[in-house]
Amino acid sequence: MRAQERQAVEQTATVVADRIDTWVETTATSVELWATTIDVTGTPSQQRLLETFIDRTDFDSTSIYSAEGALVSIAGSDLTSAERAALVGNNYSSRAFMQRPLAGETYVSDVDQTLDGDYVIRIAAPIWGANESVTGVFSGNIEIGPTSLFGNVTDVSRSRESVTVTADDQTLFSDAGTVRDPITANATVTRTGWIVSVARPTATIAGQLRVATMMQISGVAVALLSIAVVGLWVSRTTFAQIQELSTALKTLESGEYRTDLDLGSIDEWRRISGRFNTVSEMLKQRDSQLRVLNRVLRHNLRNDMNVVTSHTERILADEDVPDTVESDLEKIHSTALRLINTSEHARTLYDDLLAKPKQAVGPVDVVSIVEERTEELASQFPEATIETNLPATALALDSATLPIVIEEIVRNALIHNDLPESEQQVTVSVCRQDPARAAVGANTEVRIDIADNGPGIPMVEEALLTNQLEETSIDHGSGLGVWLVNWLVDQIGGTVSVHTGVERGTTVSIHVPAAEEPPEPGADTDTSDPGGSGSAHGEDSIRDGLSDVADENGAS
Repeated sequence: MRAQERQAVEQTATVVADRIDTWVETTATSVELWATTIDVTGTPSQQRLLETFIDRTDFDSTSIYSAEGALVSIAGSDLTSAERAALVGNNYSSRAFMQRPLAGETYVSDVDQTLDGDYVIRIAAPIWGANESVTGVFSGNIEIGPTSLFGNVTDVSRSRESVTVTADDQTLFSDAGTVRDPITANATVTRTGWIVSVARPTATIAGQLRVATMMQISGVAVALLSIAVVGLWVSRTTFAQIQELSTALKTLESGEYRTDLDLGSIDEWRRISGRFNTVSEMLKQRDSQLRVLNRVLRHNLRNDMNVVTSHTERILADEDVPDTVESDLEKIHSTALRLINTSEHARTLYDDLLAKPKQAVGPVDVVSIVEERTEELASQFPEATIETNLPATALALDSATLPIVIEEIVRNALIHNDLPESEQQVTVSVCRQDPARAAVGANTEVRIDIADNGPGIPMVEEALLTNQLEETSIDHGSGLGVWLVNWLVDQIGGTVSVHTGVERGTTVSIHVPAAEEPPEPGADTDTSDPGGSGSAHGEDSIRDGLSDVADENGAS
C-alpha cells in the first residue's frame, strides 16, 4: 500500500514538472516567433509592435538590442516616456541575455526577484538578418507566480498533497502546510533545472490500515459467535454478508474504491471478496490513469494550440498580409481557440458529470421550468420568436436535468437555424400523456415538444439522439451536445424522439416519467435550484459546459 502511495506521489511530481517545462518551452517558442517579425530600427511602428506583443502575451516588458549590445527600443506597462528615453542607447553587450542570443540560441535566464518580491525570468531570442546572421536580440521579462505559471500547478495534485517549486535557494511556489511523516518525491524541470517537490501525509495509509484492522476484528467476533450458535450464525452471517456486499457495491458505485472487503472464510465468500477487491483496485487504477490522461491531454492540447495561435497572431501582426490570407488565418486562430475551449469543457464533463454519483429524482413543475428557460433565452435572442403552449401545471420526475436539456435544445435550434434571426421560430409545448391501453403496466409521462423552422437535424445526430446509433469513429456527432442531451435524459428514466419535416423544421420530443404526487408543502420547487445547493451547482456547471458546446458547433 505504501509503495502504491509513493508511486502516485512520484507521478504527481513528474506531471507538475512536465507542465512547468512545457510552459517554459511554449513561452520561449512564442518569443522566437515574434523575433522573426522584428528588425533593429527603433521606428515608431516597431514600438507599436512591442506594445502589441505585451498586449497579446503574459510578458510584462520587452526590448530590442542591436548586435553591438545597445538598447534600441523598450516597452512595458509601467514605463513612462522619460524612463524609456533614459534607457535607450545603453550598452548591455556583457550580459548573458545578450551573449547567448548573439551566439544563435534562445536564452532563458535564472529566476530574479524584483523590489516588490515578485519572481521574474527573462527570455531572449536572436533576430536573424537576411544573410542568416544575427542582427540583434529580442527580449522579454515575464512574472512567474500563482496568477501565471503556478496558477494551475495544484490542479494535478490530490487534495492531501502539497507542492513546492524551488530554484537554487529560492522558493518560487509553495502550497505546503505542516505535513507530518510525509511521503515525498522530487522531479526536475528539464529546461530550467527547478525542483518540484510533492508531499503526502502517511496518515492516509494509517487510516486505511485501521479500517482493515477493524474488519479483521469483526471477522474474529463473527467466528467466535458461530462456534456457540451454528444454526443462527449461518443465517445471520449470510444476511450480514449480503448486506455488507450490497453496501460495498454502493460505495463502489459512488466512486469509493475500497479493497478491504472480507466476507468470511468460506471458499465461495472468499472468492467473491477477492473478485470484488480486484475489480475495485482495477477501477481505482483506471480512474487514476483517466484523471492523469485527462490532465495531460488537456494540457498538451492547450499548449499546442497556443503555439498555433502564436503563429497566427505573429503573421496577423504583419500589416502586409493579403486579405485572403488574413481571412484564412483568422479562421485558423478561432478554430484553435475553440479547441482550447473544448479541452476545458471535457474537464467540466468529467468533474461535473462522470465523476459524481447520480442525484436523487423528485417531482418538479415542468411548466415553470419551460417558462423560466424560454424567458431567459428570449432575452438572449431578442429578434427570434419563442412561443410556448403550456397547461397550468405538469409534474414530472427530475434531478436538475430538465432545465439544462430544454435550454440546450432550444438554444441549438436558434444557433443552427440558417434563417435571419427575425424569421427564426421555436415553439415549446408541454402535455401530460396517459399510456395506451395496450401498454400494460406503462406509466404516465410528461412530453415536452420543441419545434423549430430550421434546416433540420442531420441524420447521424438524430440517430445518436434517439439511441438508434452507437457513436463510433465512423458514425459520430459534431460535438458533445447531442451525447449530453441523450445521457442526461436517460439518467432520469426518460427517452428522446425526433421528427424532421419534409422540407424544413425539426421537432424534438422529450418523454419523462410523470410525478403522481405533488411536492410536499414548504418544499423548495424553485427550478433554479432543484434538489438543494448541490444540485444548483451541478446544473450551473453543466449548463456552462453545454453553452460552450453550442457556441463551438454554431461557430463551425
